[in-house]
Amino acid sequence: MSVLQKFVQYTEEHMEETELWMLPYSTLMLTLVILFIMFYAFSFNNSVEYESALSNLASTNPDDPRVKQMQMEISLAKDIRDYIAKNHMEDKIQLNITPHEIKIKMASLALFDSGSADLKPDITTFLDYLYTKLKPMSNRIISEGHTDAVPIHNQRFDSNWELSSARAFSVIYFFINKGISPDRLVAHGFGEFRPASSNDTEADRAKNRRIEITIVRGAQG
Repeated sequence: MSVLQKFVQYTEEHMEETELWMLPYSTLMLTLVILFIMFYAFSFNNSVEYESALSNLASTNPDDPRVKQMQMEISLAKDIRDYIAKNHMEDKIQLNITPHEIKIKMASLALFDSGSADLKPDITTFLDYLYTKLKPMSNRIISEGHTDAVPIHNQRFDSNWELSSARAFSVIYFFINKGISPDRLVAHGFGEFRPASSNDTEADRAKNRRIEITIVRGAQG
C-alpha cells in the first residue's frame, strides 16, 4: 500500500470517528429550534394572531363545523380589537382570548355613574356594535358585575352585591331589548368578592369596579 493510499485510508477512518459527535449535536440543535418555536408561539398566546395561526392550520378541513365556529370567533375578536383601537378605548375596554372564552373587561365608570346601574349613553355605541357581531352567532354570553370593597348604601342598593347584580342585568337587558335570545344570556353579580386587584388605593379599587362580558367559545346547543 502506497503512502498516499495509507493517508486516504487514515483520513476516512478518522473522519468517520470525528463525525460521530455531529449526531447528538444535530439532535440538540433540532431540539433547541423546536423549543424556540414553542416560545415564539407562546409569546402570541391569548392573542388574535395566535388564534389566527391555529385557524390557518385547521382550515385544511374548512367544512368541519368546529373550524367554521373557530373562524367566526376569531373574526369576532379581531373586530372587537380593531373597534377598541380605532375609537381609542384601550383605557376603558380590554380584550382577552383563551381557548375557552373571549372576555371583554370594561371599567364601570365607562358604563355607569357612581352608585348607579343605568347604562351611560356613551357606552351604548360600543354595546350596539357588539350586539351586531353577537346576533348572528350562537355562543352563550355571560355578564358579570364587580365592585370594590367600599360599602354602599343608597336608596336603590343596600350592598355592593345588589349593585353589581343590577349592573350585570343592565347589560343583559340591553342585549335582550336588541333581540338576542334570552336563553343565550347569563348574569352574575359578584360584588367585591372577586377583586382584580387590591382595595388599598383608589387606582386598585378602580380596577375592581368593572363589568366583564364573556363570550363562551363553542356553539351552544
